[in-house]
Amino acid sequence: MRFPLMCEEAWALAPLAGSIKSPQAVVALGMGGSGIGGDLLRAVVFDEATVPVASIKEYRAPAFVGPQTLVFACSYSGETEETLAAYDEAVQREAPCVVITSGGELLRRAQVRRHTAIVVPKGLPPRAALPYLFLPMLAMLSRIGVVRAFDADLREAVQALQRVTDEHGPDRPDSSARRLAETLVGRVPVIYSAVPFLEPAAERWKDQFNENAKTFAVWNTFPELNHNETVGWGLDDALARMLHVIILRDAVEPPRLALRAAITRELAFSRAGGVDEAHAIGTGKLARLLSAILIGDFVSWYLALLRGVDPTPVPVIDELKKRLAKG
Repeated sequence: MRFPLMCEEAWALAPLAGSIKSPQAVVALGMGGSGIGGDLLRAVVFDEATVPVASIKEYRAPAFVGPQTLVFACSYSGETEETLAAYDEAVQREAPCVVITSGGELLRRAQVRRHTAIVVPKGLPPRAALPYLFLPMLAMLSRIGVVRAFDADLREAVQALQRVTDEHGPDRPDSSARRLAETLVGRVPVIYSAVPFLEPAAERWKDQFNENAKTFAVWNTFPELNHNETVGWGLDDALARMLHVIILRDAVEPPRLALRAAITRELAFSRAGGVDEAHAIGTGKLARLLSAILIGDFVSWYLALLRGVDPTPVPVIDELKKRLAKG
């Protein structure tokens, strides 16, 4: 499993700041496996960035995008139509842009426009290229002074990710990741992040269950879920037993959020078919966020094998793109 090494490679891909200096806002454009990097970026810099950072997943760029907005356009294939459209709109508003891609139309347009292009390795499903689609953005923001240096955090994260790989990798059939996957067969995973910081990790777990294991899953986060979704646990007993709750726990949790998770587990989640917790490791933000993600990647991979499905292809998405191309 190359995830730790990919993180080191991705960090080195970020170019020097060049002419991009002192943006008043940062926007990451991207969809699916190419868009989750923007969510991770927003989570990591939420309480540190000197300017707003937004993750956009649609055909348009926000109205505030302009010459003082740094725009990252992320599409692993370079052919994502929503990202291409939003990128073109940002260009029309004279925003400085950086593209992150393995090639395709996005790279072609960036080269014509002489925009900075971070070209990542080819041949991967976009979701498997996560480090390449996230870490170069953070490295660039560090270099232009939007956030502090994260080099030490990256080194700690690589060590944490290697530990996760050693504990849950394919040569560890007795790992807790596989045991969790075994309990999920025939159930719908419900992934909750105990803290908002791990919200994109919860979404990533859901996405990986969808694409790798070819199964339905849902996600939400504390404390927001206490203001709506908790009441939904009044559903019929038969339906509740089909759900399996997984709470993502951070190594750094405010006491009030930890208390919310404990009370909600007793009041609502006790009706589920099962409840488990997965714990992020490390002290730095990158270690905690990426370790939580990698554990989920392993669980989804094991669940795919247990369900007898190939984790790699996504035929429904491929068919959708074919039909859209005809339209």
